[in-house]
Amino acid sequence: MIKDRRIIFGFFLSVIVNLALVAYIIGNHLASHRTDTSVDPSYALSVMVRSLSPERIEELMPEYVKQLRADVRPHYNRLRNAQTRMYRELSAKEINQEALERAIDDYWLIRHSAQSIADNVFVEMVVQLSTDERTELLSALRQARARYEEWRRTRARRDDSRGEESNGARRDRNTTLEQSLDP
Repeated sequence: MIKDRRIIFGFFLSVIVNLALVAYIIGNHLASHRTDTSVDPSYALSVMVRSLSPERIEELMPEYVKQLRADVRPHYNRLRNAQTRMYRELSAKEINQEALERAIDDYWLIRHSAQSIADNVFVEMVVQLSTDERTELLSALRQARARYEEWRRTRARRDDSRGEESNGARRDRNTTLEQSLDP
């Protein structure tokens, strides 16, 4: 009777481990293909400007650049002021929770409004693109996303290797300490 329970328990444990492994593999596969179907609008305008010829940019946005700079510049000044306020609140001896929360809220609101202006310019320009130009833009956005993902993976590996090095150094120090304590 006890042997049967062990076998049943082992079977269920095996099924759970296999399902977890399959879910991990499928999730990892889907995550690697995510770059083909996603776009980050926060850098889409700059990618679009780099992917088109200078003549076409001039054609698409005769006054947009000047207008964008004029509209966004006050937001960036307010953004720097909000960052300064956050820094002041964080570096104060006594933290004022309400003031810090207001500074953070102001920062995000200002950042969002500046990003909205850039997004509107992006939309106005994309509407004017031909199908080929849009295809080229999507390709450039996927490449930018892939570069970012690769940078993120490289950074994670570098951070992991640094953690292993520091753990290895600790183990070496502990071993040396243990060896020196042995008679």
